[in-house]
Amino acid sequence: MHKDHMGLAILYSLLAAFFYTTMGVLVKVSEQTLPNEVVVFYRQLFSLLLFTPVFFIKMNMGRKKSYHTRRFPLYLVRAFSSLAATYCLFYAIAKLPLVDAILLSYTRPLFLPIVAYLWRGKRWSKNVWFGLIIGFLGVLLILKPTERVFDTATLVGLAAGLFGAIAFISIRRMTKTESSEKILFYYLLLSLPITALPVVGVWQKLNMQQVWMMLGIGFVATFYQLMMTKAYQRAKAYKVASLLYSTVIFAAIFDWWMGKQFLDYVSVIGIILILIGSVFSLIKMSKEKKSSAEFLDKN
Repeated sequence: MHKDHMGLAILYSLLAAFFYTTMGVLVKVSEQTLPNEVVVFYRQLFSLLLFTPVFFIKMNMGRKKSYHTRRFPLYLVRAFSSLAATYCLFYAIAKLPLVDAILLSYTRPLFLPIVAYLWRGKRWSKNVWFGLIIGFLGVLLILKPTERVFDTATLVGLAAGLFGAIAFISIRRMTKTESSEKILFYYLLLSLPITALPVVGVWQKLNMQQVWMMLGIGFVATFYQLMMTKAYQRAKAYKVASLLYSTVIFAAIFDWWMGKQFLDYVSVIGIILILIGSVFSLIKMSKEKKSSAEFLDKN
């Protein structure tokens, strides 16, 4: 079982939210001059280069220096799902206001019951599905259907939430036996050759400004992944999910600072509904027999 340590969970969640927003800002600027595939590749490359020394130092400090894992299939699932979510998120960030793109990617708690059902045939009560309806109603209020409900960037952003849910389940199941450092290191190691393939057709040399931007993205992305994993190790899923929505506040402030219109009351209501729907569904999942916690942690 995962024991709750809410003080640390709050700290790690808020740090994850800050790093996530900062990454979004850097991605939005970078994709004005670089293709999506190039940004994702360098994000993974620099994250791996930055984190590798930390990983080996951490492993050498531990009593058990085991690099072996019996969770390799889960690592593969996590790698492909996280990368798919990243490609979708970066595309959405480039095409949409930052707060919209981040909100769409943070619909992943709403997809968790759906993924759980498709993955292991887990059936949920009406209360869980009621929470999902509330959450997706909030999504519609934010996206204002008459404007861009069928917009490609909107659908891609929602896909980021779906793939993020798959990645979440794999991460949560791995945290029972794997350290956060090992989870992140093997994800970055596996993802690098996967992201290298799409770059072949769009490769371009970086100037110094772009190099620093990619290094910055790699740095904040690494710390986001690490803080998020640590948060999930120290609190239940619904508690961490509610805290991670602070990312929306950071993103809204950035959009306002860049001269974009601040959130109107309809969007604020939508954000509240997404938060309520997500947390309500996750709470109901955790309280049901053979709860989500058991599903996510099962060997």
